[in-house]
Amino acid sequence: MKFTEWIRHRIVGRLREPDYRELQEIAQKAKLLAGVYNHGELAKLIREYSHSEKAIEQIALLIAKSEPFDSPISTMKKESVNMMDVLTDTPFMAKHGFQLTDIPPSEATSVHGLFAMYTVMRDWGCTKYPMNRIERPPHSEVISAIGILDFQRKSRDVSELCELASYSMLPSTYVKLRYGIEDKCSTYEWLESYLMDRDDCCIEPDVRMNIPRIEAEMCAAAEKAVENIPGVRLPDFYLERLDRELDKLGRIAVSPDASNDLINVQPDFLIKYGIDKTAAPEEQSRQAQKAYKELDDRLVRVTSRRPYADEFFASLRHGKEKVAEADRPRPVHKPILRNPPSKGRKMGL
Repeated sequence: MKFTEWIRHRIVGRLREPDYRELQEIAQKAKLLAGVYNHGELAKLIREYSHSEKAIEQIALLIAKSEPFDSPISTMKKESVNMMDVLTDTPFMAKHGFQLTDIPPSEATSVHGLFAMYTVMRDWGCTKYPMNRIERPPHSEVISAIGILDFQRKSRDVSELCELASYSMLPSTYVKLRYGIEDKCSTYEWLESYLMDRDDCCIEPDVRMNIPRIEAEMCAAAEKAVENIPGVRLPDFYLERLDRELDKLGRIAVSPDASNDLINVQPDFLIKYGIDKTAAPEEQSRQAQKAYKELDDRLVRVTSRRPYADEFFASLRHGKEKVAEADRPRPVHKPILRNPPSKGRKMGL
């Protein structure tokens, strides 16, 4: 065989479409590499089978499933950047599109979601670490990436924000950055670490005093973020918690002494709703009424139920000392939660 024929046979063999068994082996190898985030070897695998759309599709889907870009810093590693560049240059991506501005969110695949997360995290990385000199993605690509992620992650983001608001379970880095709560979560994380490293007797008084405020501000920020997501459908456990808090505010409005109930009324609750425990009873009642009206308005907006505030305030004006539980209209909730707390993130303080 002549040397030129040998080269031709090698080229033809290299560009041959893998059969079913080979595709399974490629997928198994890609799964193992993606599971340990070995992006250098994944880039080699993509190069080797770049001619095969079926192989690249399997590799890209497995990379997307591993969610490799969970923080801005994860997009700055040389191996990760190289892997994404190699994937971008494949015929598979040329056919299905890698320019996010050309991809409607409703038509985006999980591979487009991978590129969207990579784009958004790189953009945030340019802001967070300006000295790294990484190239910032075009603004139009970033906007399109956020649109794709909002569409693909909506229920997941809602769940994470509701669990943060209800249980102080810290969300993913993406949710912190996307909804502008990173600073409050970072402060809370620092506080958690501080408390874990010290005995109770060694905690400084200033830190101890600020624990309720820090937690209250973080949870309130999560509530504001999740309730402003367009078309949001909030889970039952979140709505039931707000309804219980409405009851507590009603009790304090009627009888300010209820603010001293340490079992049912925690310090972070009073801070969250702007109730000064040291104020005169009349002032505490006024503060509780204001908070009651604001929370009632929120519940009306997110559940479309009728408002309770006018009826409640009317009862106060007529001198009623207590609003009977049976007389107050209540929303009916199913006992089964639509989105129970995730097992993937730890509970907070």
